[in-house]
Amino acid sequence: MVSPDVIIGASFLILFTMLGGVLKNFQLGFVSVLLSHIAFSIPIVVLMVLPKLKEMNDSMIDAARDLGANNFQVLSNIILPFLTPGIIAGYFMAFTYSLDDFAVTFFVTGNGFTTLSVEIYSRARQGISLEINALSTLVFIFSLLLVVGYYFISRDTSKKARKRKRDFEEVAILK
Repeated sequence: MVSPDVIIGASFLILFTMLGGVLKNFQLGFVSVLLSHIAFSIPIVVLMVLPKLKEMNDSMIDAARDLGANNFQVLSNIILPFLTPGIIAGYFMAFTYSLDDFAVTFFVTGNGFTTLSVEIYSRARQGISLEINALSTLVFIFSLLLVVGYYFISRDTSKKARKRKRDFEEVAILK
């Protein structure tokens, strides 16, 4: 079930307002924006990482344990390298959604704090200026650089994964 951004934003506003009643020092601002963006980004990252975790071969972990690897070595040398493409894809999806999500951010920003989407919206009501055009160009170029960087990282990671799979198959044949 998908909830509209306005419903999510209003829900976070109610939550943070009630939290402000309990904790007297809590106000809408950076912390409320950060917590709300973390909350709606977690499912996006999970949807990207979970399929990679499901397709992982359990015998790789068993082989590492048989060769004497401890928990940290299994995590750092087997699991994390295998999950890295999913983690990076989840990061980019969450970053893009967080950058684009205006409705939730508009509800949970307080006085004296603003984000890029809220600032562009408030300036656009007064008329589009050259500053907004320049800022939009910079954001576009930054996003384009992130996509190109992800392409090269995933290409390099997939080569390593293919080599690791080939090595693993050779070891399985020798047994």
